[in-house]
Amino acid sequence: MIAVINTSINCPWAADLGDMPWALLPVANRPLIDYWLETCTECGIYSVQLILGEGAEEVEKYVGSGDRWNVVVEYVFARRSETPIEYLKSISKLWKNGLFYIGGPLFLRRRQAFRTALYSHLSTCCHDHEDVPYFIYGRNQDEIEPLMKGELCPNRGLEEIHIHPYVIDTIGDYFDLNMKMVEGEFVRYVTAGFATSDRSSVGFNVRTPPSSFLRAPIIVGDDCRFGAMTTVGPHALIANHVIVDAFSELTNCLILCDTYIGRNLEIRDKIVSGNRVIDPSDGTAIEIEDSWLIAHNRPELRTNDVIRYIILWFVSLVIALLQFFPFCILLPLVLISRIAVFKKKRYHDPHRGYIELPVFKKRKNRKSVLYRLFRSLSLDRFPLILLVLRGRLFLCGQPPLRHPQDDEIVMQLKQYYPGVFCYRDYNRDSDLLTDALWYAHIRSLFEDLKILVKAVVCRFLTAGRKGPED
Repeated sequence: MIAVINTSINCPWAADLGDMPWALLPVANRPLIDYWLETCTECGIYSVQLILGEGAEEVEKYVGSGDRWNVVVEYVFARRSETPIEYLKSISKLWKNGLFYIGGPLFLRRRQAFRTALYSHLSTCCHDHEDVPYFIYGRNQDEIEPLMKGELCPNRGLEEIHIHPYVIDTIGDYFDLNMKMVEGEFVRYVTAGFATSDRSSVGFNVRTPPSSFLRAPIIVGDDCRFGAMTTVGPHALIANHVIVDAFSELTNCLILCDTYIGRNLEIRDKIVSGNRVIDPSDGTAIEIEDSWLIAHNRPELRTNDVIRYIILWFVSLVIALLQFFPFCILLPLVLISRIAVFKKKRYHDPHRGYIELPVFKKRKNRKSVLYRLFRSLSLDRFPLILLVLRGRLFLCGQPPLRHPQDDEIVMQLKQYYPGVFCYRDYNRDSDLLTDALWYAHIRSLFEDLKILVKAVVCRFLTAGRKGPED
C-alpha cells in the first residue's frame, strides 16, 4: 500500500496565520503533517508520496527522508492544471496494492472509543469536501477504481472506526480544533512528558517564576518563558519559543510559535501569530506595529540567506566594474544607430508593490553586429545590476513578473525574488510559474552561482540572439 499526501491544495484561510505552510501549522504543538505520517506508520504503510506546492522547502526540510516515522518519502510537484483525481489516475500502477490518500487540511480526529488496531478494519471509503476528495482509502485496485469514477461507498468510512474526518475550512475551525485538544483530546495522540491529572501538558525548558499562575487545562510547548505575575489559562495553548512578559493574562487563546507577548496585555478568544492578532470568529486579522506589545521573537531572515546576499552583492559589484567601460563605449553607439533603446516597463516588486525596470528593446527588425555584441556581453543587464547594488533586485532569482500581465502568477507565489538572471536565460522550455516555484524551493548560493554562470555563458555563446527571456 502507498500513501499519497497532497500539500499543494490552496488554503486561503492559512495565509493570515503567517508564512508557514498550512501542512506545518501546529495542532496541539504538532504539525498537521506529523499526524498524517504517524497514521501511515500505524497502518503499516512504509511508502509515502508527498505532493509539494507553496512552502515546499519548509515541508521537505521538516519531513526529510521520513526516517522519524519509519517511512520512505518521495517528493513530487503538483501541476496546477491537474485535479487530484486526475493525478491519482496517472499513478494507478503505484496503488494497485492499496491507497491511503489525504488531499487537504483534514484532521483525523479520534473519538474515545478509537484504538489503533481498528485501522485494520477500515473498509474502502472516500470523504469529500465541496466535491474535492480529502480522504481516499482502498486495499486494492478493484476497490479504488470505483471511487475514482465517483461511485462512493455507502458505508460511513472513518466514522466506523471512531474517527471523525474533521475538515479545517476556516480559521475558526482551526482554532476550535486546538481548543478541543486543550480540553483533553491531545492524550489520544501523544503521551505528554510533563502532564498532570487536570489535563495540562508542559514541554521542556519552560521557565515559570513562582509568582506566575498556570490554570488548567493548558498546553505549553518547548522553550517558553513567562514573566512575573503572568496568568496563563484556562484553555490556553502556547506553542514553542513563546515569551510572555510580566502581568499579562492569556485565556482561551492560541499563541503560535516564535511570538512575544508584551507587558500588561490581556488576550482572550484570539489567535496570536508573531505581530498579528486574529479573531477566529470572523477571521479578522490586525497587525500590531508596536514591537513592545506583540512581535516576532525571531528574525525572519535566515543566516545562510544573509551570507548569500552579501557574497552575491560583491559578485554584482565585480560584474558592474567589468561592464562599466564597455557599457559607456557601446551604449552611445547603439543609441546613435537607433537599433535599440532602453524602455521602462512596470514590474512587481516584493517590497514596494511595483517597480519601473529598464528593458533593452530592439527598434528595427534588421541584423546588427553592434546589437548582438551588446547583448552577448550582457550589457543590457547593466542597469539592473546597479539596482542589485541598491538592494532593489537580486542578482539571480525568479524571472521579474510584469504588471498586469503576470498578476495571476504573483497571486500564486508566497515568495518572490526577482533576479537579473534566471532560468529563462538559458532554458528554452522555461515556464514562468514553474521557474518561480522551483527557485523558491531550491534557492541557495550554489544555485545562484549556477544560474549566473549558465546565463552569462549561454548569452555569450548565442552571440546575443533572442532567447526565452525575450
